Amino acid sequence: MSTAILITARLKSTRLPRKVMRPIHGRPMIAHMVERLRLARGPERIILCTSPVAQDDPLAEFAAAEGIACFRGDPDDVLQRLTDAAQRYGVDTVVNCTADNPFVDPVYLDRLVDFLHAYDYDYADTDGLAWGLFGWAMTREAMLRACRIKAERDTEVWGPYFTETGLFSWGTLVVDDPRIRWPDLRLTVDTPEDFELVTRIFDELYVPGEVFPLEAIMDLCRTRPDLVAINAAVRQKKPIPIRVNVG
Repeated sequence: MSTAILITARLKSTRLPRKVMRPIHGRPMIAHMVERLRLARGPERIILCTSPVAQDDPLAEFAAAEGIACFRGDPDDVLQRLTDAAQRYGVDTVVNCTADNPFVDPVYLDRLVDFLHAYDYDYADTDGLAWGLFGWAMTREAMLRACRIKAERDTEVWGPYFTETGLFSWGTLVVDDPRIRWPDLRLTVDTPEDFELVTRIFDELYVPGEVFPLEAIMDLCRTRPDLVAINAAVRQKKPIPIRVNVG
């Protein structure tokens, strides 16, 4: 059974233009993410999933330079793009994360895949990690079914097709380690404030050629409320409601 990490990435962001390619300590933010994802034990490969729009050419060039696969699919229908990538590369189990999450944790991605398989779920998510540390796991077969029922082309947020329709088996991996659990902490990058926080964390912890662990990030944030305050006022955008084909 083939498992792969599919990274959703585009360069169309407006609040922080070209955010995933912005440099942190001499490397694009997405490069630091890929270094972290390479530590995951379960997935056999990493696939960068972007669009064929010329604006996203730098992402394809980055993937080639990093030696990872690149799939260029539907610009707006993210779920379709991911599904088409899984089809193209023969991936049975997809682990998805987004390129604006440089600290997504490979240990919990592995645990999520194990959780998905242990309960034979179609889809699995995580509860308890900070925003930006988690991913999603699902089977390719479930993704194909979700694409058949969706009635919306803008699927930037697609999880509810699996969790709200009653058509899929799914579960949530609960993180109860008190050193790690902090669901209200924001470590994703959508705004200049988010990017400043992430950069400051790298300033404190980064050593070239090494990947600092999740525990170090969380310990730093717990002992430095001045850092957490940098993006405390930022709110996540509300997703577009899903629509399902009837009949």
